[in-house]
Amino acid sequence: MPDIWKRLWYDKAEVEADTVSQIWDTSDSDTPSIATPSLAPAAAPKNIGIFSATAMGVSLMMGSGIFSTPASILGLVGTPSMALILWGLGAVISFGGATAFIELGLMYRRNGGTMRFLAHAFPKPKLMLAYLFSWVMIVCIRPGAIAANGPVIGKYWLYAAGITDSSGWQARAVGFGCITFVTALNIVSAKWSLRLINLLTVVKIVVILVIVITGIIAAAGGIHVAHNDNWSRGFAGTKGDAHAYASALTKVFWAYDGFTNLVYSLGELRRPERNLPWSIGGAVVIVGVLYIMANAAFFIVVPIDVAINSEEILAAEFTFRVFGRSVGQIALPVMIGFSVFGAICAQTYGVSRLLDSANEVGFIPYGRRLCGNHRRLGTPVNSLAAIYALTLLYLLAPPPGKVFDLLVDFVQWSTWLFYGLAAAGAIVLRYTKPHHPLRTFKSFHPLNIMFIAFCVYITVFPFVPPSDGVSDTPYPFYLSPLLGLIATLLGLVPWYFRMAWWPQKTGINLMAWIEDEDAEDTREELDAERHQQEQMADSGERGSEDSSGKGEQVETATSDGQAKVEPVIVNQ
Repeated sequence: MPDIWKRLWYDKAEVEADTVSQIWDTSDSDTPSIATPSLAPAAAPKNIGIFSATAMGVSLMMGSGIFSTPASILGLVGTPSMALILWGLGAVISFGGATAFIELGLMYRRNGGTMRFLAHAFPKPKLMLAYLFSWVMIVCIRPGAIAANGPVIGKYWLYAAGITDSSGWQARAVGFGCITFVTALNIVSAKWSLRLINLLTVVKIVVILVIVITGIIAAAGGIHVAHNDNWSRGFAGTKGDAHAYASALTKVFWAYDGFTNLVYSLGELRRPERNLPWSIGGAVVIVGVLYIMANAAFFIVVPIDVAINSEEILAAEFTFRVFGRSVGQIALPVMIGFSVFGAICAQTYGVSRLLDSANEVGFIPYGRRLCGNHRRLGTPVNSLAAIYALTLLYLLAPPPGKVFDLLVDFVQWSTWLFYGLAAAGAIVLRYTKPHHPLRTFKSFHPLNIMFIAFCVYITVFPFVPPSDGVSDTPYPFYLSPLLGLIATLLGLVPWYFRMAWWPQKTGINLMAWIEDEDAEDTREELDAERHQQEQMADSGERGSEDSSGKGEQVETATSDGQAKVEPVIVNQ
């Protein structure tokens, strides 16, 4: 147990991380490369081991999704049985996507993740897909997701305090405080941010396990709860509306979104060839099993009509019915709030690295004045401040009401569009670069294709009107996906001026880094192979000398001048 705690709290290479940091660049140059060797960015500190890597995925996936979306998913599909099928389907499809990201992550082992994957897979026209992904992820997806999670923390903590906030502003105030704290911690110390992510990951796994075990005991009759017909009804009452299923799948994948979080910090991952497959794949498996069992537990205890009306606090309703007020309405909702708090920590850590990577490759004009690690703190201070400002805009600007559902659907549309494109990129690169030197893992294409197909489904069908013509939200059914589409297409304006107009005017090649990275990867692999061959050759020579030395004879002179042959004894 002490060893486990030590691994949780103190990851390796902290001393190394303290001595390596990227400095502020005060150059006025707008080129993406560092002209002055003394100002070249240092290698990313290797802060992330396998425990922290797995925690970054688990912590983000187990954010607000499992606690805030089961009720709305149930309302969209009609029955717990169908809802459970969607949660299981989400796990399988997410695993298919995860394998594609593992393959790509091992090929391009630098911070930036999906941005680099899209750039290498689809470089034409002028890195448009990579640029649009960076644009929408930095400007919309991550700030919107963090802003959506903040009030969920507030709702659970206010529920524990017995406060009913009909306007939602008190919940937003709590979210504001949490987001501010997380940003400040990320600015002060990357290591303590990772430690907090690790700790809160353990907390949220414990919370889910309590819910799962409690549900099993209730099903066995060990805990008395009011009888309901959630499971006995089977699929009776299941809805068949394609638009409703698209919305439900959007929320399911909101809960599974997070397995890609590590790829934005690959430059800080130690031993990626081992740690990346185990951490991303393991995170999806762990979360998928816990999600299915937790949903089963919810619907064992909470009647279907109460579950649908409970909205984002279904888990609190569950604990209240099982444990009563002291535990169910106070202790566990507080812990659930901390679980969502951990998701904000993981989101903030990852997106700040993406912003720095976008600057590194030249996507951001004069970006080195804004980005880069602080000389003393070793953290991307300005990147974190920019993400913080955008998050507050999404948190405070929308009017009261169904803000959570609107933000979830809004950020999810663009998210899964680019995730599907990245998975397609893994298939494309298998054929365009079949002998990439760092491809040490190959994903299973049928699973990748299934992942891509569902990404297409949840980006197309939200535009299909409901079968009854009535939206289940107070805003038009097409508003969320339309906002996601508009936000993505708006990125074409800065893309044109940055990637087409500016290089034509200045002669700067903003695409050269792709070939440079491929050449560097090949060179590193060749160096590694050469080193391995030299070691094998040295080992072979020593073995040959040893074997030839056995039984070797030398001629020596005796006292009478006669030659005498004596064997040489070789100690084994």
